[in-house]
Parts: sequence; C-alpha cells; structure tokens
Amino acid sequence: MSLIDHSDTTDTVYDINNSLYWERSSLDRELHRVYDVCVGCRLCFNLCPSFPALFEAIDSQADSKRLVAEQEGRIGTAQQRTDFLDLPEGQQAAQASAEVEFVGLVTELTEAEQWQVVDLCYQCRLCESICPYTPDKEHDFQLDFPRLMLRAQAVRTKARGRRLSDIILSRTDLSGRLGSLMAPFSNWGNRLAPLRWLMEKLVGISRHRVLPDFHRQTFAKWFQRHRRKTKVPANPVGRVVIFATCYTNANDPDIGRMAVEVLEYNRVEVQYPPQQCCGAPHLSHGDFEAFRRQAMPNLEELARWIDRGYQVVVTGPPTCSLAIREDYTYLNNGDSRVAELVARVSANTVDISRYLMQLHKEGHLRTDFVNELGDINYHLPCHLKAQKGGYHSRDLLRLVPGAKVRLVDKCSGMDGGWGMKAEFFQASIKIADKLVRQLNQRPADHNCSDCTLAGLQLHQASGGDISAAHPIQLIHYAYGLGD
Repeated sequence: MSLIDHSDTTDTVYDINNSLYWERSSLDRELHRVYDVCVGCRLCFNLCPSFPALFEAIDSQADSKRLVAEQEGRIGTAQQRTDFLDLPEGQQAAQASAEVEFVGLVTELTEAEQWQVVDLCYQCRLCESICPYTPDKEHDFQLDFPRLMLRAQAVRTKARGRRLSDIILSRTDLSGRLGSLMAPFSNWGNRLAPLRWLMEKLVGISRHRVLPDFHRQTFAKWFQRHRRKTKVPANPVGRVVIFATCYTNANDPDIGRMAVEVLEYNRVEVQYPPQQCCGAPHLSHGDFEAFRRQAMPNLEELARWIDRGYQVVVTGPPTCSLAIREDYTYLNNGDSRVAELVARVSANTVDISRYLMQLHKEGHLRTDFVNELGDINYHLPCHLKAQKGGYHSRDLLRLVPGAKVRLVDKCSGMDGGWGMKAEFFQASIKIADKLVRQLNQRPADHNCSDCTLAGLQLHQASGGDISAAHPIQLIHYAYGLGD
C-alpha cells in the first residue's frame, strides 16, 4: 500500500488552456489525491451528497475486506471493546495493527464510485469556506474541490460528448423565448402528466419537478414599454445596467420590474442592454466552448457600459452574479484584452441588494418606508455566500423599521439543472427538507431568498406551505410601491 503525497500538486491544474488539464491520467491522480485528503478530514460530511458518497464507499471497502478476512479465518469477528487502556503493554498495538489491513483506499474505488462523487457535486461551493486546505488559506495542498469536480465533468464531456439533458437544460434563452411565446399553453403543458412523463424519458427532466411558469410579457418587453414612458433622472445618484438573467426575463419578470422601480425611486438611472444567459448552465457539464460562446457577448456589452460610468446590477439568481464575477475567468484564453475585460466587469458587478446597501453607505438610499415587514426568515443562497461579500439582503431588510430578520444558512439543494434532472431529483428534495424543517421551526411573516429557484424548491419541498419572496419584493412593498 503506497501512500499518496498530499503536497504533490503537479496535477492540480485548473487552467483549461493547459494541456495537462485534459489528460485523464492526470485527472485520476488528482482525484485520488484530493479524495484521500477529504477522507482523512471529513469536515464536509454534512454538506452536498458528494462527500457522504465518498466516505461511505471508502468505509464499505474496509468492511468488505474485514468480512473476507473473517470468512478466511485470518481474524476473528470484530468486537466492541472498551478495555484497551487495561490491556498489557504492547497488546494495545497488536490489537490495533490487526485492523490495519482493513482500510479503504481511494485508489481502489470503482469507476462508478469515483464518478458518483463527481455527479453528486452540484457546485454549491459551500465546501470552499469550510475546507482548511484551499489556496486562499495558503495551504500546501492547494485543494479546490468544486473546480476539480468541474474539471472531471469537462474531461468526461470532451470524451463522450454532451447528453441530451445537458443540451436542453443549457439552452435557457431558447426555452425562455419559446415558453413565453406560447404562454399560458406552455405552462399548461408543463403540468400535463403524459407530457411530463415523455419529457423525462426523452430529455431527462424529472416528471415530479414543478417547473417555473413562463410569462408572455417578459421583463425585456416590460422594460421597453417602461422606458418609453419614464424619464431618466436629470441628476441621478447612480447609473446602472440591469443584468436581469434569463430566469428573471422569462420566468419571474416581476423581480426585474420591482428592482427597476426601487432603483428609480432612489433616483438611479437604469438601463437594460442587450444580453443573454450568463452561460452558467454550460459549466454544469464542463462545456467550456459553449460557455465561451454564450458569455463573450455579455462580457463585451457590459464592458462598454462600464466604460461609460455604469455599474452592472444582477437582479436574478446569484448563480449569475457568481458566474460573471468568478467563472468568466474561464473566458481568458491567453488574450490579455479578454483578461482585462473580465477583471473590469467582475469588479463592477453586484447583486441588487449589495448595490442598494452601497447607496445607503453613501447616504443616497431613501428610508421613507411606509409599510412594516415584521418577522422575516431570510435564506442565504449558497452562491451568494460563495462570493464572500457579506449579508447585504439581511442588512437591507433590517433598514425597514420594526423588521426582525433571522438568517437561515442552509442549502436548498436546487442548483438549477441539477435539481431538474430525474436522476438527482430525490436527492435534491432530501437536501431541501432540512431547510424546510429549519424554516418551520420559527414561523415568520415572510420567508425570502435572493435565489428565485431556491424559492421554487422550497414551495415544492414544503408541499406548498412555504412561499419565498425575493428581498427586492419586500423592499418594494415597504416603500409602498405596490402589493
């Protein structure tokens, strides 16, 4: 049994332009190294399903080896002992050494066990903040579990090609256009059992997953009409461009509308430039080429507005702001111009609550709230937490007089496409059950989350008992701008 050198980072490669990144043998060595570190640590045992799957596979190996030894008569049946300290000197070591043979090894994981760990990672990135071995902690192991899982997906996708479910779930702009164009019939179809059964068989989207509604009037259509009848403030306190996300545009246009109305109420000039999906769905299966094609037009367009003095404000799921702020680094293919654009756009992109708190610190945010909010359960989405920017939505809600905000830090288990797939639906709901139980422990006047997909998940996992508003909806109501 050879020991793995945890400090050997030869195969710790996350630059997709490096040929070593795509070598399967290099990937396998890095998977073994990182898995071995994780098995010896186990701090992440209660996070995403990847880690329990890894630990159970290793522990099952050990149990199987011991069972074989028992059957061969090489060792007796395992006994629960509490008298080790009372054993004669030297016998304690003999007892322990007898069990050394029965350990699980990451190098002995089956192909299925190794890839199950990869497939169960849905890129929540919670392990980054807990792991003591990450690069930002300057540890020799340089461990980056989410990026390793993404690398594994990319290597496999390059070798076997994209699956139909990955293709369908990553074309959110197309599905949004078609769904909105055919609404409300598209929503009716998404609730029809025979069609959902067929969708699961052909595409892989679980027939049990409640899908978001499409809206005939998208946010883009609403904004065009709104801009024609609304004047831009003469002396705005700020200038922003909205990155509404494909989900807000087609599935939740009210979030975008309320964000615009709140911003304009605070004398902020708002523009809505041409845009498309941020590209994050392509990263779930490691398709970097499609990701680059999807993201580059956004990068170029947003950079032009930033050059004119505007800031980018994301109003939809925080996955999109995370993609722009961190994952757009994958767009850099050695081109210094692209690298500069990525850095500039990343530095000037924020979520809506963060921007409003920025206005508050500058003394520009209006606090003439007319409606109370009462008790609020605020769910902190994983992809906001991963950006390590603080708790801006919580602090924003606390500006409303009398508001009592309870922070709920628990994953919803949705992650867009991962929670949509039939193979992961039950695991997704099981993760959400923990969040539902925590919310039910303290009933509140409002439940809210910056992630509208997490809200969709909560509603389904709770059997319809829990509805989660976006913080901007509550602020919009507190200002008295609407219901």
